[in-house]
Amino acid sequence: MNNKVKILQIGMTRNIGGLETYLMQQFDNIDKNKLQYDFVNITSEYDIVFRDKIVKKGSRIYNILSRHKNPIRHYWQWIKLLSNVGKQYKGIILNSNSLTYIYPLFIAKFFGISIRVLHSHNAGFEGKVSLFRKSLIYLNRILMDYSVTDYFACSDKAGQWMFPSKDYRVIHNAIDPEPYCFDSKRRNKIRMENGLVGKFVVGHVGRFTYQKNQEFLIRLWQKFSEIYPASLLLLVGSGEKEAEIKRLAQTLKLNNILYLGQREDVPELMQAMDCFVLPSHFEGLCLVGIEAQAAGLPCFFADKITREVGITRLANFISLNEPDKWISAMGECKDTTKRKNMLNEVTTAGYDINLEIKNMEAIYLKGRKITQCTPPPRLTYQMRRIMLAA
Repeated sequence: MNNKVKILQIGMTRNIGGLETYLMQQFDNIDKNKLQYDFVNITSEYDIVFRDKIVKKGSRIYNILSRHKNPIRHYWQWIKLLSNVGKQYKGIILNSNSLTYIYPLFIAKFFGISIRVLHSHNAGFEGKVSLFRKSLIYLNRILMDYSVTDYFACSDKAGQWMFPSKDYRVIHNAIDPEPYCFDSKRRNKIRMENGLVGKFVVGHVGRFTYQKNQEFLIRLWQKFSEIYPASLLLLVGSGEKEAEIKRLAQTLKLNNILYLGQREDVPELMQAMDCFVLPSHFEGLCLVGIEAQAAGLPCFFADKITREVGITRLANFISLNEPDKWISAMGECKDTTKRKNMLNEVTTAGYDINLEIKNMEAIYLKGRKITQCTPPPRLTYQMRRIMLAA
C-alpha cells in the first residue's frame, strides 16, 4: 500500500526561471518515501521544463489547456481532473506572481483537498494594471478568503504585496549550495572552454522582461565598455523582450555581449563570471541572487529589490538613478583572489535546501487529514460567472 502524502504543484512553465528552479530544488530533495510531488501543466500546448526528469522519477504531470487559449475548456478540464484524482491529494500549491488567477484553489475546495496554498513569488506587476485586471484581483481576494488555507511568500515584501491583510509564512527560496561553491580549477576550465580567458566577465541571469530591466543593463554596458574595453557581458535567459534588447545592443554597436539563452548549467557559468548584476524593477525574492552569492560572486542589485536577498556581505544595492555608481562598483571586482567558498554563509542564512526542505515536509506531513472527496454543491449562475472570471 502506498502511504505517501501526495501534493499537486502548479507553477511550472516551459521556461527555466527562478520559480521553476525553486520547484525542482524541492522536488529533488523531498523525502520521496514520504512525499510525492505531482505537477499540473496549465499551458498544455507546451511541455514544461524538466518534464523528462519528473516523469522518470515516478511523478505525474497533468495537462490542462491554457485559459488564454480556451477558457471554458480550461476550467472544465480542472473540474474533470480534480473529480478524477482530487481525493488522492492532501495538498495543492498554486505558485503565483499575481492574484489574477486562483481558480485551482477555489475548485480544489469542492473536491476535498484539505491543504490549499497560495504561494507569492513576486512583489510587483509587469506593467500597467487595467481596470479589468483590477476587478479580477478584487474578485479573487474575495474567493481567496473562501479557498485558501495557507499563505506562503518567498519574502516579506512578496507577502505584504500579495497578502497585505493576511498572516503568511515566509518560505526561503533555498538552493543546494554545493554545485555553486567556488572552485578556481572549475573556473579556469570553463573560461578556457568558452573563450573567456583574459576577459572581465559580468553576468546576468533572467527572463527578458520588463521586470528584469535588461534595457537599463544594456545602456549601462555601453558606458562600462568604454571604460573597461576588455570586458564581456554574459546574458543567460530568454523571453518576450529578447529581440528588442538585441536590437538595442545593435543600435548601440555593442559586440561584447554573449547571449546564451536558457541554460541548465548556471552553476558552471557562474564560476566563469567576475561579478553578477540584477537591475530588476521589482522581485519577490530572486533565487538567482542567492545562487550568485553561493558562487562567491560580488552581486549588484537594484535598490528596489528586497534587502532580504542580501544574505551575505557580497550583496550590494544601488539606485537605478545612479548608473555611475554601478559602473564604479562593478569595476572594482577584478581581484578574483578574494572569491571564497560561501557554503557556511548560505547555510547559516537559512537558504540551504537540505535544511529548508525539512520545514516543507513538516508542513505537508502535519496532522491534517485528507477530506473525503464529495460532489460540489449545485452552482448558481452567479457562481459560475465568478469561476469563469477567476
